Amino acid sequence: MPESFNQFFTAITDIEYWYLFLILSYFLGSIPFGYLIARFFLGYDVRSKGSGNIGMTNVMRTGGKIPGIFTFLLDFGKGSLAVGIVAFSYESISLISCSAFLVIIGHTRSIFLKFKGGKGIATNFGVWLILDWRVFVCIALTWALLFLWKKISSLSALVSLIVLPIATIILHGTNEFFILSSLLFIYLMFLHRSNIKRLIRLEESSLI
Repeated sequence: MPESFNQFFTAITDIEYWYLFLILSYFLGSIPFGYLIARFFLGYDVRSKGSGNIGMTNVMRTGGKIPGIFTFLLDFGKGSLAVGIVAFSYESISLISCSAFLVIIGHTRSIFLKFKGGKGIATNFGVWLILDWRVFVCIALTWALLFLWKKISSLSALVSLIVLPIATIILHGTNEFFILSSLLFIYLMFLHRSNIKRLIRLEESSLI
């Protein structure tokens, strides 16, 4: 490996450069894959159709299953990638947790979409796959089982968010991961407030 590359890699992984990794996490999260898929492959602005959301559910409802699945995979992947890069470079749980929070903030408040975005569920799943696969299994299994039962994506997402801090406090106590999961629970629940209102009124439509 060239010496210049070694020097570069050593420099960017020095603790003094931690803020670059957090900025990278936000920018990775900000990539609006649902918007890009709808715009360049389906020929429309997904924000002008359906719920106006750029996530999997709205892309699937307005553009079909395949575009929706790709949106989910890419949103999921950017969460895993951002946290994985930081986790590979640092051992600080606090720094890794900040990266996880920022990639989700990026998705929900994208700099490329005038600080608007999706509701963060797929990216949240991707984040927890890297942070703790056991927590990931808990929330993913919750989502999957409830979706198979009710076929309502938002309901599945909301219940998985309730499970999230419960799983982390059981597995990690009240460390940084529990703080992160609690913040994500509050933040993502807030973003789903319109879904909660529709669920209460029994007006939320099924995905399939």
